[in-house]
This record gives sequence, structure tokens and C-alpha cells, in this order.
Amino acid sequence: MALDLRAQLKTWGFALVPAIAIFELVAHVVQVRSVIGDESWARAREETRALAKPDDLVIFAPRWADPVGRQVFGDELATLEREAWADVERFPRAIEVSIRGEHAPELSEWKPVATKKVDGITLTTLENPSYRPTITDLLKLVHPPEADVSVRPLQDTAARPCGWGKGSAQSGNLGFGPAIPAEKFTCPGTFAGISVVSDLDYMPHKCIFAPPPGGGQALRIVFHGVTFGESLHGHHGLYVEAERERLRAPVHLGFWVGDSHIAKVTHSDGDGWKSFDLPTPDLAGKTADLTVEITSANADRRIYCFEAITR
Repeated sequence: MALDLRAQLKTWGFALVPAIAIFELVAHVVQVRSVIGDESWARAREETRALAKPDDLVIFAPRWADPVGRQVFGDELATLEREAWADVERFPRAIEVSIRGEHAPELSEWKPVATKKVDGITLTTLENPSYRPTITDLLKLVHPPEADVSVRPLQDTAARPCGWGKGSAQSGNLGFGPAIPAEKFTCPGTFAGISVVSDLDYMPHKCIFAPPPGGGQALRIVFHGVTFGESLHGHHGLYVEAERERLRAPVHLGFWVGDSHIAKVTHSDGDGWKSFDLPTPDLAGKTADLTVEITSANADRRIYCFEAITR
């Protein structure tokens, strides 16, 4: 019986070779035909240009198609604000550019209102059911005279002012962290300026790059002329390679208006791109200076970035 089984396997084993070859040929044909050509991407770009309003999000699905989308769509459509968003809830609408039937998970609760096919690319217009307009975006105030930046000892009012300067951006290899911006406030042992941080999922986020000085000192930023709504909403995080090992000191972010303390939020290693939503009903409709302080017990690898809006 065993000899008969081995004989059958030898006989039919030869048949597997052409079967596997046919399977690989079919798989190759399917793969080649599923590739979206340059002309199709270019047509999708022009259709998206006609559809997208300035405040719309343009997002590519699946996520691995994003580099192709950025290259073809260019800076005009694949803007920094659309590529490095803090959260998708900031946008009233979105144009999803998808291939192979994939969808952006961030838009799973949004309402599709229109769909257009461009060869193998699907353009879907979606509306945000929970959209709340932004009143003041702190990122837009990170330059004089809209902001003052200083470093001060904790529990002390003495502050050392930071000068605003324009130079050359600095970047490096993996582990360097976000690019150090060309335009920034330069402080003793630290700085503050706009950059893009990669979170634990390697998603980019535009934010205020402001490493805490450590050593019992605070980095203080005063944003002038902030108009408040019902809440102060934002995110903060550390560069992915700086928090993955979960070994270092937490970073604290505090908010004040005058002598009134709004709240303090904390980012610990492993939190990723962490959101916060702080109620400010007593400030709604008022304009005032908002003071932010960033502190940490130790400055080692505290490659920290935050952003916030009033709404």
C-alpha cells in the first residue's frame, strides 16, 4: 500500500510543475493589469483638482499608495496640511483617492456624497458629520509678534527670552528626529518652531517642535490674541524613535490664561500621537493671551511636538 502511494505521488508530482507555472503566470497577469498607469494617475489628479475645495482633505487609499499620490498630485494638491494633519476632524469634506477597492479607515464614519471612476481609480467625496470650525490655530501664531518664547526656571518668574531667527533647516538620518526648522525661536538649550513629527505608526503630523529644556526649567510660549471657543483641542507626541523603548521621562504641557490654570496634560513614552480636549466654556467668545509651558524632568531624547486649536 505504501509503495502504491509513493508511486502515485511520483506520477502526479510531475503534474504539479506545469500547474504551478500556470498559477504564477495568471498571478503575474492579474498583478500587471492591476497596476495603475501614469496617465490614469494624471487624469485622477485633474479630476481631483476640479473637485477639491481649499479646505478639503485629499487622502490616498490604501496608505501605501500615498507616496505615489504625492508624487503625481504635487504640492498644489498634496499639501503639507493635507498630508501631515493633526486629525481628519479638522476638515469639512474629503476627497478619497482610492485604488483596488481600498478605503481610508479614518473616514469610516464619514458620509459619501459622490463617486467618480477614473480608470482604476475611484474618487469619493465625503462629508464630515461632526465638523466643528477652527477659531484659532496656534501653529499660525508661531512667529513674532504673535508669540513670545522664553525659558524660565520652574517656580520662578525670571525668564530668559528667546530670539527669533531665520537660518537653514537641519535634518539627518534615522534617529535624528524631525527637521529643525529654519525659522524658529532659539533658546538656551532648546528652540521652538514648526516642523513635522512621525508618530509611533510613522504617520506625519505638522506641529510645534518644542523640546523641553529639562534640568528644572520650563519652555514657555505666550500666544497673543487667541480667540477662544468651547474647548481647546489638540495633540502632542514624541518622535517615534525617541519613545519606542519607553525608557525616558514624561513630558508635561500646561495651559494658562493670565493667572487662571486651564489644565496640564502629560505625554508618556508609548502614548503615540495623543489627543486632548480641554473645556473652556468660561472663555468662549473672548480674546486673550494663552500661555503654554513644556516641562520634563530630563531632556534626554525628549523630541517633543504639540499642536492645538480653539473651537
